[in-house]
Amino acid sequence: MTQSPLTEANRRTILKSLSAISAAGMTGLAGCAGGGNGNGDDNGNGAGTISADEYPAVDEWMTETEIGDAARLYDGEIVDLREESDVAIDVGAGDEGLAFEPSAVAVSSGTEVLWEWTGEGGAHNVEAEPDEQIGESDYEFSSGEAEDGDDIEYTHTFDEEGIALYHCEPHIANGMKGSVVVEEE
Repeated sequence: MTQSPLTEANRRTILKSLSAISAAGMTGLAGCAGGGNGNGDDNGNGAGTISADEYPAVDEWMTETEIGDAARLYDGEIVDLREESDVAIDVGAGDEGLAFEPSAVAVSSGTEVLWEWTGEGGAHNVEAEPDEQIGESDYEFSSGEAEDGDDIEYTHTFDEEGIALYHCEPHIANGMKGSVVVEEE
């Protein structure tokens, strides 16, 4: 039995197919490169995680409490951003704009955290008030009155080891809660 040689048309079809497969593979790999902050995308996706089992107060706060629903984007994991000197958290994330993203992060002491309003979900603020956060927050801070817009920012530098449990006052009942675990460098 004699094999027939590839015709020029068949060879081109095969090369086009291989080229398309190769391009699709490279496109898929490009998504692995992530954003410019070294954490996958701008919200820490792609970074390593820490199980919230290591921080029971975080897990208790982020799940449903008598104060409010469970945090909408919380999945029982804390995004590990301890290698970053600056961390950004979206205010007004999620389908309805009633979440912080990432909702739970771990940072090193001395890290400045920037909360950036997305303009979604109405007026928001960022408050850590230990008496209102199951009595477990080691930090107290506030961005002030709730504001609506996409050009609002608030920063806080976490200088000491501890846990910051925080919320959005107008949306705490809806589960707009977050947490920052601060570890010594």
